[in-house]
Amino acid sequence: MKKSIVLLISLLFITAISALILKNLEDTDIYVQEQNSKVNKTQSMMLIKNVQNEISSLLAKNKENVESIIEAQQDSYYPLNIKNIDILFRLGVYDKVNLNDLNNSDKGIKQSTIDRLNDLEVFNIDNLAYLLRANKIESNKQLDNILTSFIKDTYDDKILEVKEFLGFLSNKEGQLYELFIKLDYLKDITNAYYILDKEGQVKYFELSFK
Repeated sequence: MKKSIVLLISLLFITAISALILKNLEDTDIYVQEQNSKVNKTQSMMLIKNVQNEISSLLAKNKENVESIIEAQQDSYYPLNIKNIDILFRLGVYDKVNLNDLNNSDKGIKQSTIDRLNDLEVFNIDNLAYLLRANKIESNKQLDNILTSFIKDTYDDKILEVKEFLGFLSNKEGQLYELFIKLDYLKDITNAYYILDKEGQVKYFELSFK
């Protein structure tokens, strides 16, 4: 019974998202047929923003059902097809170790971070903390740079095995969520990654084109 309810909620969510995104695109006359790389990228960014806005809005209005929606996804992507646009998106819980907390002045938070890294079997934590003293992480690129330096200093790349569990934000002010969007628009691929709070507000964003 519970599984059926979860699936129903998930279905209603994806149906609502599809309808809202389609209406949004029609209202803004987003469809462009011309094969122009610069135009396509601009349109793709607008499309990505529209998808994020609608998901953020529904996230804020469905706080009590978010966990059920994520559970129903089982780490899979929701597909949308709107005319010549293919969209995939996935919403997940952001539950990563905030590496910046290795230098937190609150000893409790610092120790909790160390404990979580120990659980992940990350060694040479002091080296990692040292690298972060003058290099607070604020983006995934900076995270990659820190890990590269850490591997170079310790001659140990096992930390890459748990990279997906390492981050630079914490949930101390409320649950955070990850939103992944992949958009294929006139054969141009755009990938977007968002970290959203429980109100759907953007805490972090990055974009890449292929």
